[in-house]
Formats: sequence, C-alpha cells, structure tokens
Amino acid sequence: MNAKRKKITAFCLMTILLVLTFSIITEAKNNIALDCIIDSVCGKSGENKSARMLVDDDPNYETKWEASDGANHKGEPHFIILDFGSDKNIDSLRLVKASQGSEDFGRTDLNASGFRFEISSDKITWVIIDEVTDDGDNDIYEASFIHAYGRYLKLVITQPEQEITGNENQAVRFYDLKVFEAEEISEEIPDDDGEDYEEIIEPEEVPLANITAPQTSDSLNLILLIMVILISFVISRTFSNRRSRSL
Repeated sequence: MNAKRKKITAFCLMTILLVLTFSIITEAKNNIALDCIIDSVCGKSGENKSARMLVDDDPNYETKWEASDGANHKGEPHFIILDFGSDKNIDSLRLVKASQGSEDFGRTDLNASGFRFEISSDKITWVIIDEVTDDGDNDIYEASFIHAYGRYLKLVITQPEQEITGNENQAVRFYDLKVFEAEEISEEIPDDDGEDYEEIIEPEEVPLANITAPQTSDSLNLILLIMVILISFVISRTFSNRRSRSL
C-alpha cells in the first residue's frame, strides 16, 4: 500500500509540473497575428504558399508565404499588410526566414536580407518602427519595441534574397511571423475621496525607437521541457530506489 501511495504521489507531482510548464509557455505572450486579417499583399503566390501561411503558427515550419512576379506591381517591393481589427500596442515580433523552413532548410542564400516594418492606424500615415539591411545570414529575426501602436502592420521587403542586387523581382520566402501584444499598464491613483482605484494607462500613439531582442522564444520552451524531463526522471528514480530497498 505504501509503494502504491508513492506512485500516486509521483504521478501527481509530474502532472502538476507538466501543467505549470504548459501554462508558462502558452500564456507568456499573446500572438495577435493568429487572429489577424490579411488586408492586402503585393506579389503573386503559388499554390499553398499564400500570405495566410505566414501567420498560421505552424510549429514545424512546413508552410510558407512565397511571392514572386515583382514586375506585376511596377517594380515596387513586395509587401504584406496585417489588420488586427483595432489599434494594438505591439511589444515584439518574430520573423522566420527561408533557411529555417522545411523546404528551404539551410538555404541562407534564399533569406531576405533587407526589410522593414511599418505601423498605421488608418493605412494613410505610416511610421517605420523597424528596418534592417544585410541580414541574410540570420535564420530568425526578432525585435522588441518601446511603443508601436496601431491597427495595421506592414512588412515591406527591400532585399528579397541574401544577394544584394536591388532586384524586387526575386522571390520572397518567409515561413512564420508572430506579433506579440504588450500588456496594459495600470497604476493606482488616489481619487478625490482618498480612495485608490486602478486606471488603465493608454500607450502613446507615436511609435518610439526599437531594440533588437534576443532569440528567447524557442530556447525558453526547450529549457522548460528539459527541466520537466529531468525532474520527472529524478522523481521516478527516487521512488524506484526506495521501493527496491523496501523489498
């Protein structure tokens, strides 16, 4: 009976650890790109390579947005506009390039090396919140922002492939884009009666400077998973050894 009770205890502990790990991973950030509308896109996409594939959150990177035929849009750079439905305060984003995807894995020559992100509340006035050039070697690009506030997010590709030719007719290949919303800031302010209440502080509408963020999303998940496996192994071995000694 004692051994059975120990097994039940070990099972409960492992279950709690798994639930906590899952909660940390899934609730860490809110990926608002999942529910967005593809407002418009520039460039022709082949079968199963539409712009929607960019924000489908495929964990294995088997789907991608691939666009070509730059000449059809008068030599203008490829772009895609995401509509979040209302103004959002964007905290950070994560863009997976060609060389990280299943079909183009390791092909850094296919990585877009120049692109920028713009934001707007009306699709008339756009503000550049992030811009990079000569970034073809990195498989994944991540950036975080102090304030990037708007309804529409526009990704403009200025260098579709790593080779710097200035040719907008080159194909664009991206496997995944995640856009994370910042948490609302609240603080307690005393009212006229001396009682405290919470007031939601709205973010400024003008995006400020951005800072490139470390690539922590996948590494954090991997560390948490390894911790769960190690703890589960230790618990299992401990109760197994105690049972052997008791027998």
